[in-house]
Amino acid sequence: MTSIRLIRSVVTVLLAAVSILLFATGAFAQDTKGGDIILPQIGTGSVDAYIEALKSDIRRHMRRVVEVNMQLSGKEADAFWPIYDRYDEDMRKLNYERSSIYDFYADNYRTLSDKQAQELIRRMNYVDRRKLSIDEKYAREMGKVLPVKTVLRFFQIERQIDRLVVLKIASEIPLVPTDAPKAKPEARQKRRP
Repeated sequence: MTSIRLIRSVVTVLLAAVSILLFATGAFAQDTKGGDIILPQIGTGSVDAYIEALKSDIRRHMRRVVEVNMQLSGKEADAFWPIYDRYDEDMRKLNYERSSIYDFYADNYRTLSDKQAQELIRRMNYVDRRKLSIDEKYAREMGKVLPVKTVLRFFQIERQIDRLVVLKIASEIPLVPTDAPKAKPEARQKRRP
């Protein structure tokens, strides 16, 4: 149940981030339906199906945010979007790993053993290294077909959204309890006049 609340929280942040970026760029013009979000009604199926629908819709909105903010020419767009699609797929896989870490932690943080804590640290560091590796790979690939400032612009947009989401997730996750007993406040001694 905790992981469902966490996922809903992430979805809320993503939608807010997408909305902020779209409004900031004027993407909500009269003829644009980029902000329309159609979701299944709660209670019409499994929670997992609902969450998958939310994720799918967010990916569509993320693509729209990138599209609006990149300001690509036709030739640049033809070169960029196939690379972006591969990047998005690699990030989807990495985000699955991220979410499995959060799910495991949310379900076990109160009873986490030292071995489990060490494994979570290892997995979190792996995700961070893998994210950097993916970014470097696609920066090189994009740099071969796009101006370097355009590549930088893409990674600025992507990082702003990613950091908003990570900050929101981090703020929702409780810190792991320490094993140290809590110190009792010292009793005050009465002063004698």
